[in-house]
Amino acid sequence: MSKRKHKQNDDTSVKTENKPETAAVSSPDTPAEVPLPPPKPAKPYFAGIDILKIIAAFFVVGIHTFLYDGFYYTPIQSGDTWFIIPIAMRWLYYCCVPIFMTVTGYLMVNKKLSASYYKGLIRIIVIYAFIGIFCLRVDKEVFGTDLSLWNLAKYFLQFEAADYGWYVRFYVSLFVLIPFLNLAINGLENKKQAVIMVCTIACISVFAKSYFWGFTKDDQIRPFPDYLSDIWPFAYYFFGAYIRKYPPQNKLKAKLMAFGVFAASWAFITLSSYLHTISSTNADNSFHFTSWHFNFYGSYPIYLMTISIFVILYDIKSSNKVVKFILSNISNATYALYLVSYLFDRKSYGDFNAKYPDVNGQWSMDRWHHVYQQHWYVFLNALLWGLVITVGYRLLAWLLSLAVKKLTAPKPAVEIPAETPPPATKE
Repeated sequence: MSKRKHKQNDDTSVKTENKPETAAVSSPDTPAEVPLPPPKPAKPYFAGIDILKIIAAFFVVGIHTFLYDGFYYTPIQSGDTWFIIPIAMRWLYYCCVPIFMTVTGYLMVNKKLSASYYKGLIRIIVIYAFIGIFCLRVDKEVFGTDLSLWNLAKYFLQFEAADYGWYVRFYVSLFVLIPFLNLAINGLENKKQAVIMVCTIACISVFAKSYFWGFTKDDQIRPFPDYLSDIWPFAYYFFGAYIRKYPPQNKLKAKLMAFGVFAASWAFITLSSYLHTISSTNADNSFHFTSWHFNFYGSYPIYLMTISIFVILYDIKSSNKVVKFILSNISNATYALYLVSYLFDRKSYGDFNAKYPDVNGQWSMDRWHHVYQQHWYVFLNALLWGLVITVGYRLLAWLLSLAVKKLTAPKPAVEIPAETPPPATKE
């Protein structure tokens, strides 16, 4: 009898120990405590895409330093090897627009044809028009631009109100095609077909125009027909879309390969353009900077550099809320930053070039040593005003949507009080 009781006590103690504490019940009247679910891990913020957009905006400002500081108008002779460094930076900055195109493909690959999709054009047009007003005012002050009513209509409708508005015109054309481009890549059956599509578009648009056999300018052979070279933006768009659908499995290997391709392409385009510039065939151009085949965004060294930069950076993640707040806001302001940078380019480079004048008619090394200051000056000022304009647009859009909701909200029905019966009269 004592053994049986002892065994029963042991079983009870084991059962009690196995029960979780939160499920214990003190009395029938006390509700059981339900164990709390574990907290959900915070979703990582994909900071890489925002970083790429910010880098592209920084590169845009950088490529304009070469446009305004006189680099393109100074002769480069054999032996001026120090020019290799600014030439290399020029080509690095030249990846600006291609990076934006690749990011667009990554972000927009799942967009479908709908009325709400085209509402995205409103932000593009409104910000362009607002900045265009100030750009035209500067053009009138600096160049005496005629701002008659007809010319104003021409400038705004042709996206020429802002001097860098060519990109807006270009992007609007791409924007309206994106739902149909997405049908092309999303309608493919597998990854193999997607690879063939990306390579085909790159070959007929990027490599066709800029790929040559031979090193003598007059005797070179172009093995691909280049009738479709103007669709080079599609090559960047489809690559970004491809990476979104089929990200690399071995990320480390992909990044190492991308870095190797980037370094080789950067070195090749830098050295080849330097040799083209100092070549005797460039004498008619006064030995100014030149490149026989690569001086457009769709050239294959730029394409290889761009997709390499994208693969290296696109998947950077962060769980820091402060980092997310800063990067996402700067990223959203890059469009306005790009357009408004013209105002600071036009206003500041005259003083900068006067401060570091040419030496014997040549682009001075002293100017090159200080051009980074000018680069950062324009970028930070354009960033500040880009943030102000972007936040202002958001606030205006929010106020308008609020006003529309109030105007279109159904009015509550007016309650009609029930008629009171007349007082009863005594007979």
